[in-house]
Amino acid sequence: MAQKKRLKGGKELKQTREDLGDLVSYIQDFNFFLPIAVCSISPNGDITDINRAFEELTNYRSLEIIGKPVKALFGEEDKIEKIINEAIKKKTVRSRELTLISKDKKKISVDLSVSVREDKKGNLIGYFASIIDITEIKKFQESLEEQVKERTKELQDKIRELEKFQKITVGRELKMIELKKEIERLKNELENQKIDN
Repeated sequence: MAQKKRLKGGKELKQTREDLGDLVSYIQDFNFFLPIAVCSISPNGDITDINRAFEELTNYRSLEIIGKPVKALFGEEDKIEKIINEAIKKKTVRSRELTLISKDKKKISVDLSVSVREDKKGNLIGYFASIIDITEIKKFQESLEEQVKERTKELQDKIRELEKFQKITVGRELKMIELKKEIERLKNELENQKIDN
C-alpha cells in the first residue's frame, strides 16, 4: 500500500515537473516572440532578464546587459528614477517618452512603461519594463509640425497680400468717390457759368 502511494506520488511529481517544464518553455517562446522590447528589473534597478526584441532595439546581448543598471540605458537618468518611484506608488506607469542610448551610442526615442512586481505578500520583488521605439512616429510628428509651420507662414503671407490689396482697393474707391465729387462740382460750376452768361 505504501509503495502504491509512493508510485502514485512519483507519477504526480513527474507530471508536475513536465507541466512546469512546458510552462517554462511556453514563457520562453512567448518572450522570444514578443515584438516589444521587455526587460525584468531587480528592486535595486539592475536588469535581470531581457527578450529578443530588447536585444534588437539596444544592440546589447543578454550577457552584456544583465546586471547593469537600467538607468545606464537612458539619457535622462533622473527621469527613469522618477518613473520607477511613480511605479512604486501607482503599481504601473504607462507611456513615458525617454531617449534610449543603444550599445552603439545611437539615441532612440522610446515609449517606456513600467509595472511593479510583487510577491504574494505584497513585497516589491522588481519591475517589468516595456520599451517601444517611437523614432519613426517622432519623425512623422516633426514632419507634420514643419508642414503646419510652412502652411501657417503661407497663409500669413496671403493674409498680408489681401490686406495690401484691400488698402489699395479701398484707397482707389476713396479716390473714385473724390473724383466723382470733383466732377460733380465742376459740372455744377460749368452749369452755373452757363446760366450766368
